[in-house]
Amino acid sequence: MYKHYSWVMVTALSAPALLLLSACSGGGSGVGAQRVEVGEPLTRAVSSPGREDYFPGFRPVSSVSVDSAPKGSGSAFTGSVFPAGGRENLSFYGFNSSGTRWRIDTNPSCVGTVLTSVNGEPSIVILDSDARTDGKGPVSVTVATAFAVDDGEKLWGPTEVPGPSTGGLIFANTPKGLTAEKAPGTVLDADTGAVVDLNAQTGTALYEHHGTVLIGDGPALSAIDAGTGQVLWDSSDLRRPPGADPEAQTLFRGSYGPSSGGVVVLEWTAGGGSSVPVVYDLQTGKELAQASGTPAGIARVDAATGTVLFTARQPSGDHVLQAVRPEAGLLWSKAAKDAEVLAAGHGAVYARLNGTSAKMDLESGAILDSGEFVLPEAVLADGSALFPTRESSTGYVLAEPEP
Repeated sequence: MYKHYSWVMVTALSAPALLLLSACSGGGSGVGAQRVEVGEPLTRAVSSPGREDYFPGFRPVSSVSVDSAPKGSGSAFTGSVFPAGGRENLSFYGFNSSGTRWRIDTNPSCVGTVLTSVNGEPSIVILDSDARTDGKGPVSVTVATAFAVDDGEKLWGPTEVPGPSTGGLIFANTPKGLTAEKAPGTVLDADTGAVVDLNAQTGTALYEHHGTVLIGDGPALSAIDAGTGQVLWDSSDLRRPPGADPEAQTLFRGSYGPSSGGVVVLEWTAGGGSSVPVVYDLQTGKELAQASGTPAGIARVDAATGTVLFTARQPSGDHVLQAVRPEAGLLWSKAAKDAEVLAAGHGAVYARLNGTSAKMDLESGAILDSGEFVLPEAVLADGSALFPTRESSTGYVLAEPEP
């Protein structure tokens, strides 16, 4: 039983997802992801560029194969490799152009991770459980442990959680079937890993980013500091935007995916009718921009600057790409027949606009280069990038920016 909990809505899970997550729920103690020797390096030097259609400005230096979609944070990319060749554990790796930096092993039944910030340090939270590696038998414990992305050092944990992450450092019990019912969940403090006492708060833990938690019950929303419990702002402080129904109230849907960085999109709606989506600074509640249209893909975040990129579909079918930054507000907006952002980093946004690959300036949205090129799927602050290969759906080429 968990003494401190909020309520987290878990919806729209597929049957395979439910089966996978059910192996990562329980209660107890005594397990935790562990840093181990790297062993066989994940990255291998490349002697030739391979395919010639990578986006210009990069020099391939190594190849890598991972079973999960790689992500970039701090000075390293992260990715996981499923058990194989007699190895029973699921292995998470940190790697960059200098090679394979670290490896952390965990139970293969727990594939969930969360990228966060621990006292300002880019970090990855990895789940573990006491599930049998053959998938048989009950699960009595699930725990979360934080490691530094740069070097794999353990920062906190293991902390017991009731199940997988539902977004940020919010963890929920796995529903027993497809359901829209609320499930008990736990919020962790990003800096310490301690369970956040939300008993004094009313409503559902909806969203968490780097220690700030959005909590709500219907139209009543508030943001709290996970470390101190201080209420930073609530929806009664917000100004009803122009164009919204006089009776409109705020609603959080999370329509742009599990992470929109340090900003949050709230819809002003009176129910049944049209709604007006507005982007707010998660920490301050400051109104940053009015979102445009219907969400058309997940948000992408440039971790170094906090810039969040939203793509929305207009009634005409066209798309609008917006760049929003906490405190600063709307940086720019760009219209296109179709648009999809794949990655952002090192002062650039990599996207497909009107069927063509494009590199845009992060600050202005100006197109710097475009053409029929392969786009990177992740970019670090130093400009290193990961490109998919033709040879394998799990294969990538790691490239450095050319001088």
